Amino acid sequence: MTDALRIFHFGWPYLRRYWFRFVVGVFFGFIFGLSNGLTLGGVYLMLNRLDDPAHVQKVTDAARQEAAAREAQESPTMHGLHSAMKEINERLYLAVDPWLPLVHRNLDWKQVLGGLLLMPLLSGFRGLMSYATTYLMAWAGQRISNDIKEDLFRKINSLSLDFFHRSTTAELMSRINDDTSAVNSCLRLGLSDLVKEPSTIFCLFIGLLAMDWKLTIIALAFAPLCIIPTRVISRKIKAQGRQDNVASINQAGIAMESFQNVRVTKAYELGNEHAKLFRTAGDRANRFLLKTVQARATLNPIIETLNAFGMGAVLLYAIWANIGVKILGSFLLALVMFFTPFKKLGSIQVYFTQAGLATERLMAIFKLQPSVREPEHPVALSAFTNSLDFRDVSFSYGDGAVLDHLNLSLRRGQRLGLAGESGSGKSSLINLIFRFYDPTSGQIEIDGKPINTAALADLRFHLALVSQDILLFNTTVAENIAFGKIGATREEIIIAAREAYAHDFITALPQGYDTQLGERGLRLSGGQRQRIAIARAFVRNAPILVLDEATASLDSQSEAEVQKAIDHLAENRTVICVAHRLSTLRSMDQILVLEKGRVIEQGHFDELLGQRGVFTAMAARQSIYPQAAA
Repeated sequence: MTDALRIFHFGWPYLRRYWFRFVVGVFFGFIFGLSNGLTLGGVYLMLNRLDDPAHVQKVTDAARQEAAAREAQESPTMHGLHSAMKEINERLYLAVDPWLPLVHRNLDWKQVLGGLLLMPLLSGFRGLMSYATTYLMAWAGQRISNDIKEDLFRKINSLSLDFFHRSTTAELMSRINDDTSAVNSCLRLGLSDLVKEPSTIFCLFIGLLAMDWKLTIIALAFAPLCIIPTRVISRKIKAQGRQDNVASINQAGIAMESFQNVRVTKAYELGNEHAKLFRTAGDRANRFLLKTVQARATLNPIIETLNAFGMGAVLLYAIWANIGVKILGSFLLALVMFFTPFKKLGSIQVYFTQAGLATERLMAIFKLQPSVREPEHPVALSAFTNSLDFRDVSFSYGDGAVLDHLNLSLRRGQRLGLAGESGSGKSSLINLIFRFYDPTSGQIEIDGKPINTAALADLRFHLALVSQDILLFNTTVAENIAFGKIGATREEIIIAAREAYAHDFITALPQGYDTQLGERGLRLSGGQRQRIAIARAFVRNAPILVLDEATASLDSQSEAEVQKAIDHLAENRTVICVAHRLSTLRSMDQILVLEKGRVIEQGHFDELLGQRGVFTAMAARQSIYPQAAA
């Protein structure tokens, strides 16, 4: 029940979007339950007609006697209503009678046709209702699942960078695919059966009582015992489901890491080692999965065994009470039909258990809030005209200060270089400018306005990033460039490519700007990928350009080509350039040398070399200033 309530609470906002088809599906589910009763009634009717030649007369006489008995007890209005209903039923029965065979009556074509078509028509109607409710529930479930996926995708993307550092890609993909799939299965299969099977049980229960209420009580005496194994197995499935999910995520993570680092995998011949790790993780996942399957497979035999006790008790009572074969045969058929939904309801509990676990994990993500939040009343940032300022900014990831009371002012049009050893705080400074994180103390301002008072989209519209990690998407060249400015025209894309010196090699590709680049753009060289990334920054046309080790991973020829494009991109823009390769900082107006989050040296390139300090030592190690080595 807890799982069902959690799923309903989570799914209701999505379910009500498709309420009409859902309600129609529920309606057809109830009609399906009624059709089971009609099927049982058809069998019972035929058995009576094959056993008793006076069946028709008895039915009509019984109807008249019942009407006469009610006449003495009911008001004139109710009596008139019941009389009309009885008359309709009697006429309907007499109208159908010539189309159904009757023992000791000569068969004609009507009876042969009716006898052949009665059960197929009832079964066909039952199947049609089952199809209708299953399809409509699946229709709603599939759309709900897709809506949840979209909202989950948006939610994950809205979370701050620290969330992605805590989570693996495999785990996030499992949340999007596996957990939403579990919810979908519950809605598509579990909810469909949850509508059909209880209505079937109700209709057949009424039919069983109508045939013999004593037999019904005896048969159902063991039914409540089915609740115990269902609850026990559901708890076991929930416990195994948590472990199975973790093991499956680990296996998926191994595959993703191996594929994403395929060059290293092949270079070091790690394929077999990764395969062994993958197999080990898969064996662990399989153990938990098989235990879940084992628990589910145990449920049906237990329920069938308990139900068989009821059938055995019915047979014993029937022999003791000398109940006729006609009644007993109809009752046993109804009992078999009655117990089948109970087995399905046991499976429904499994669906709800698995979906409950998935919902628990999904709700945990939806409850997360980004550590970097949008301001409630954002202040508009006008065109960048004055300066970008860090005012006593400190920052920590939680393990000590990464930036320590940093102050700097970058005027519009100025070029600022950042140098320092790994861990000195260069990348953290860039992260703060884009508000991937917020400072622990102090504030950053653009034209005197704190950036945390502006909408994130407005802030980032003023910024363009070209980094060492060249990320291209598995789409066309034109679309990759256009990601820099949503809605960019083809003309703007081509102009940006020309400015980035990328137009010539793009037009030489098989489909030019419409060439699919493949995953991460690996069909292109490093220099070509970087120039497309620069074209993306060109089309954005942001006033502040951030270069984060933009040429660090390139060879000398590619670096020269890319540096030419970068220099062109930097014209008439405010530039922040992070560089490990110090030669790229020669054109900077000012360079800051960071160490443990503090500025320890600053000045122009040649000025810093002349100071014979940390910058000079770094340059010497790169053979830029050999005299310092002496």
